Amino acid sequence: MSIFSTHTIQCPACATPMDFEIVLSISADRRPDLRDAIVDGSFQRQPCPGCGTPFRVEPEFTYMDIKRHQYIGVWPTARRADWQACADKSRAVFDEALGRSAPPEARSIGDELDVRVVFGWPALVEKILARGAGIDDRTLEVAKLAVMRSGEETPLPGQRALRLVQVDDSSMLFAWVGSGGERPASWRVPRQLIADIEGEPETWKATRDSVAAGDVVDFQRELLAA
Repeated sequence: MSIFSTHTIQCPACATPMDFEIVLSISADRRPDLRDAIVDGSFQRQPCPGCGTPFRVEPEFTYMDIKRHQYIGVWPTARRADWQACADKSRAVFDEALGRSAPPEARSIGDELDVRVVFGWPALVEKILARGAGIDDRTLEVAKLAVMRSGEETPLPGQRALRLVQVDDSSMLFAWVGSGGERPASWRVPRQLIADIEGEPETWKATRDSVAAGDVVDFQRELLAA
């Protein structure tokens, strides 16, 4: 089920206090509208009642979509430097509820889920988009490295993250996304790149194994923590 808890927070622009329903967990199977709101950027975003400035609360919750075999521990971008500790905590929560420490009935559900850990809204959106399009996120990370090798401009580590922001039947849109979701530059890549990588498994095996190690499937995990 999807769980929220009301907290009093301050507007980041004018410090006006307000009540805000902070998400603790999402079941996308029961609330597909929340999955859609995450992707379109409206979820956990509202204007300040004092100054009218719209803002978005940083995420820290569990996202689960049984139909799409996803279990994602979502953390604020500010926790990227602690990515391993956050990953360990998310895995411990999963193991208790649906993994090796769970009752057999729950474990049978957990066995069908891919556990991932992400930091910030853009990283979560990327996982949702990729899974919805039938793209293995491990192959996606390899594809990002291939795109970077093509000569596209690369920002300094920690400033922006390379993310999938849109995908259709023929192409993928990548952008260097800031922690607030801003993306001053983006470019399209043929979706055929995914098939090309998966068609040459031995060529990409070492890279794929590296990015797929652990639950933080993101080639930028160390760079973004710098």
